[in-house]
Amino acid sequence: MIMHKIKFFCLFLITIPVSLSVFSQKKLKTADQLAKATVYRSIDEPGLNKKRVYILNLDNQKLNALPEDIVKFKNLQELYLRNNSIAFLPDCLFELTNLQKLMLGENNIQAIQPEIANLINLQEIDLFDNELISIPAEMGNLRNLNKIDLNRNNLESLPPEIGNLIELNALWLEKNKLSSLPEELGDCELLSELKLKGNALVSLPFSIGELKQIRSLNLSDNSIRKLPQSIGNIVDLEELDIRNNQLTELPDELGNLKKLKTLDVSNNKLKNIRHFALNLPSLEVLDLSSNNLNSVSFQTDELLNLKRLEAENNRIENPDPLFSISSLEELNLSRNRIERIEPGISKLGNLKYLDLSDNRIYSVTKDIGALSNLEILNLSNNNIRLLQKEIRGMENLDELNLKNNNLSEYQKKNIKKYLEDGTRILF
Repeated sequence: MIMHKIKFFCLFLITIPVSLSVFSQKKLKTADQLAKATVYRSIDEPGLNKKRVYILNLDNQKLNALPEDIVKFKNLQELYLRNNSIAFLPDCLFELTNLQKLMLGENNIQAIQPEIANLINLQEIDLFDNELISIPAEMGNLRNLNKIDLNRNNLESLPPEIGNLIELNALWLEKNKLSSLPEELGDCELLSELKLKGNALVSLPFSIGELKQIRSLNLSDNSIRKLPQSIGNIVDLEELDIRNNQLTELPDELGNLKKLKTLDVSNNKLKNIRHFALNLPSLEVLDLSSNNLNSVSFQTDELLNLKRLEAENNRIENPDPLFSISSLEELNLSRNRIERIEPGISKLGNLKYLDLSDNRIYSVTKDIGALSNLEILNLSNNNIRLLQKEIRGMENLDELNLKNNNLSEYQKKNIKKYLEDGTRILF
């Protein structure tokens, strides 16, 4: 009996430290409770109320290091340290296991220790504008994480363990040095925000097609040479920005994005576009400018809602297939190789803005006068000698630019007469 009591007493002594450790931290506050909590602005401000400190905001305080006595705030759930000069994170930070928000943007942090995995309640981490080259694989253990901001660092790669973050909604990686992404990224199926602008990406993982929650995808300012066919699986995508890359073609599967409203593929190396790649009935804005397109080879029948088309600075000679897109309100075909404007242009009855400057146009059909809704017409820097009287049909025309053409003074006089006083004419 005595031995039994001794064993029980020893067991009690052993469990005391564990119990004290568990009960030294309070239960997490809810979002509503945090909204009413006091926001402390310094380490000393709470005084003796350290157990009641749930939010500590040390933004903009010229800190060179995180004070180690921060560990006394065991119940801390939100810690803000943005816009300081912190280069290193002390080990004591990783003892604050109640942390849900850790905001470290605009510092000089060069590395994140593997011990970050201790912050099991972390939901949001802000590390933008630091000096990170990598992030530890252990970050993949933070299963509650839903937002990571790593914009403007020096990241060269991401660990495959990023795919373990099954609750991740937002991953911001703009302006880093990423040349590739792990296939495991596709396992983050709840991801709805993925920012990749301004990296060194040459390709995308095939698994990107698994990220079906994404509505807007910005891949601009990279070195992407080819889009994976799987991009057509992101069927709810509404905005796709691929400008300033190295694309030479667009996959037919792009035409599966039936909800896409904006597509920007400007400043690439496209020579032609596949027949079905732009079968996009919801598309409203399409930018094809600054490529190497020499013809309109894609089908236009499905572009039923396209309002704005930018196709300047290409090598297009015959724009006629574009004139069947009757929904167009803005059309920019400047800096191409167009020589003639044919009667088909009369189909663009909704057009308000038309730029055909810097081409080789010498002939303009009289049917251009059917564009009764046109407000601005730019025909400058061409070889035009004649505009016929039917141009008076453009009754809403506010400005007509005819600078640097081959119009005689007699023709200029007639044009002014045709359009009377309601239009500003530039010769």
